[in-house]
Amino acid sequence: MSLLVLFVLLYLGINVRVSIILGVIELVIVLAFAFYRFGKKVFIAGMISCLIGVGLSFIRPNFNKSEYSGIVEEVKENYFIFNSTFEKLYVYQREHSFEIGDILSIKGSKVPLDFEILESNFNFQKYLNNKGVYSQMYPTSIEVKFRNPIRVLSFKKEFLSHFSSNSKALIGSFLFSMGSDEDVYSEMRSLHLNRLLSNSGFYLTILYSFLAFCVSRFIKKDKYKDLVLIGLFLPTFILSYPRFVVIKFVFLKLLRWINNHLLKKKFSYLELVSFSGIFFLIINPFYAYQDGFLLTYLIPISAFFFQNSFKGYKPFQKKLLISGLILIEFIPFALAFYQEISIVSIIYHIILSPFFVLYYFLSLLSITHIPIYGIVNGYGDFLSQAISFFSKYNLTIYGIEMSNLTILLFEVLFFIVVYFLSSRFKPMIYASSGLLLILNLFYFIPLNSLFNDQVFFINVGQGDATLIRRKDTAILIDTGGHKSINMAKETLIPFFKKNQIYDIDLLITTHDDFDHSGAVNSLIENFTVKRYEKDYKSFPISIGGFNLTNYNIYPELWNEENDRSLVIGFNTKEYHYLIMGDAPKKIESRIMKDNVSIPCDILKVGHHGSNTSSGDAFIKYLSPKVGVISCGKKNKYGHPHSEVVAILNKYKVRIRRTDLEGTITYY
Repeated sequence: MSLLVLFVLLYLGINVRVSIILGVIELVIVLAFAFYRFGKKVFIAGMISCLIGVGLSFIRPNFNKSEYSGIVEEVKENYFIFNSTFEKLYVYQREHSFEIGDILSIKGSKVPLDFEILESNFNFQKYLNNKGVYSQMYPTSIEVKFRNPIRVLSFKKEFLSHFSSNSKALIGSFLFSMGSDEDVYSEMRSLHLNRLLSNSGFYLTILYSFLAFCVSRFIKKDKYKDLVLIGLFLPTFILSYPRFVVIKFVFLKLLRWINNHLLKKKFSYLELVSFSGIFFLIINPFYAYQDGFLLTYLIPISAFFFQNSFKGYKPFQKKLLISGLILIEFIPFALAFYQEISIVSIIYHIILSPFFVLYYFLSLLSITHIPIYGIVNGYGDFLSQAISFFSKYNLTIYGIEMSNLTILLFEVLFFIVVYFLSSRFKPMIYASSGLLLILNLFYFIPLNSLFNDQVFFINVGQGDATLIRRKDTAILIDTGGHKSINMAKETLIPFFKKNQIYDIDLLITTHDDFDHSGAVNSLIENFTVKRYEKDYKSFPISIGGFNLTNYNIYPELWNEENDRSLVIGFNTKEYHYLIMGDAPKKIESRIMKDNVSIPCDILKVGHHGSNTSSGDAFIKYLSPKVGVISCGKKNKYGHPHSEVVAILNKYKVRIRRTDLEGTITYY
C-alpha cells in the first residue's frame, strides 16, 4: 500500500504543472494521508517522490542543430515521431516506409508545433504535447543509419488489405488501437465499446488465459510455463507497440514471474502494479499526461480495492456492484472522451463482449495466414450490423466536461460512497450518494441555457457556423465544411453534446458555398434537425422567442453565389446581431439604401474578412461594437484582409477572430 502512495505522489508531482493550485491541494491531501496511515518514513519518501515528479515535469530537451540523429519512436501512415537525444520531434512524411526502431540522421529546420485546432475536434497538438513532442521537423534530407528488420507497419498494411472496410475497422481497433473513418468505428465509439475495454486489458487477459490453458497441457511446472507464456505473448507486444496497455501487461507479467520464482512472492500484486507505474513514469514522465496510462492503472487498482472491500456480499451482487462502481468512476472520463453518458452501455457491453472476444481470436488466427479471411470478413459484417442496430437504440445523456477541481471533488465523494458501501452504513450511504448525485446533476442539466440567451460563433476553421440558443430552442446558421474531416460528426455534433443540445430546431444556410453548407447532409443524417431553410422567401422567421430577418432581398443583383448570401439579423436580451454570410459590397450598398438603420452591436463580418465585403460606408452605417471574423488559421486566402482590419479599427470596432480565440461565445 505504501508503494501505491509513492506511485500516486509521483504521478501527481508530474501533473502539478498542468494545474499548480489544484496539484498542490492533491499533493497535500495524499501526503497527509501517508503521514496518518504509514508514519514519518513513508511521508518523507512521499515528499521525495513528488519532488522528483515535479522535477521531471519541467524537463524538456530543446536543441538547435542543423542535423539530428536518433531513433524512430512511433509511426503512423503519414508521420513519425523521432527521438533525438531525448528530444522528440514530429516529422510529417506522406506514405513513408520508416518503422519503429529505425535509426536516422535528419537534416532540416525545426519549428514549434502550430496546428489548427477546430472546435471539439481531435486536438492533435495536445496529443503530441502529451507524448513530449513540442517541435516539428521539416527535413531536407533523411539518411537511414540502421533499418529495423522487423517491419511492423508494412505487415499491418499487408495484413489489413485482406479484409473488407468494416472488418478492417474492427480489427484495427481490437488489435492495433487504430482509428477509422468507417461508420462502424464511430458507432462503436457512440456505444462506448472501444476505450473502456481496450484500456482495461480485457482482451489481453482473455488471450493470456487461453494461452495458459493450452500451454498447461504440455508444461506442468509454473516456473517454465509462465516464462513460455510471456514468450508467446511477445508477437502481440510487437504488433501493438507502442500501445501502453500491452506494454504494461507484458511488463507486469514479467515482474510477477520474477516475484513468484526468484523472489519467493515477496511482493503483493498491488505492490508490483505500483512499482510498474513508478518505473514507467521515471523512464517516460509524459505517460502521466496520457489518458490511456491513467485508465490502465485506475481500472485494475479500483477493481482490486472493490474486490477486497465487499466481502460480505454475495458473488453476483459483488460483481454487479463492482461493475457499476467502475462505470460511475468512469463518468468524468466519459464526459471528456464522448461528451455524454450512455445509459445502456453496460448492457451492450455484456451482450457484445463474447462476440468481440471470438472476433479478437479469429483476427489473431488470421495473422498467422491461416486461410480464414472469408470467415473473418463475414463475421465482421455481422458484428458491424449488430453494432449498427444497437447504436440506433442508444440512450444517452449529454454533459459538460468536468474541470480538474470538480473531478477531484467527484473522486473524493465517490470513494466516500465506496467506503460506506463496504461498511454497509446505510444513512451515510444515502447521504454521500445524494451529494455525488447532486454534483453530477450540475453537469447534466443545461443550467446556462435556462437563464441565458447564448450565441456561439463556432470555430470551424475556414468557414462559418453560428449557433443561437434560448432555453430548449437551438438555431444553427451555416455548418462550415472541411474536405479532410466530417465537420458534422467531428466538430458540430460533439459541440452540441457538450452544450447539452439534443436537437436543432432550425438550420439555416446563408448560401451554397461549401464552407457554409458543406456539413448539411451529414448533420441531417447524424443528428436531429427539425427544420431546414435556405430560401430568402422563408423570412422573416419567428421561433422560440427569436425573430430572424433577412436583409438580402435583391434577386436582381444575384449574379454569383456570394450575391445570394442571406444577411440575417436577430437580437437577444442583450445584443443585436447581424450575420453577413459572404454578402459582397454591392449587397451592402443596397441594404443601406433601403434601410434607414439596422441595429447591430455584434457584426459577423462578411466573407471571413475578405475585402470583397465590409466596405467603409457599411461599417460606418452599422457602427457595431464588435466584429467577429470566422476564418481558418494561416488560411491561403489571407483572411482577414488588412484593408478590412484597418476599416474596423478606424471605427473602433473590437475585432475578434475564431482562428486566434477558437469558438467565441456571448451570453
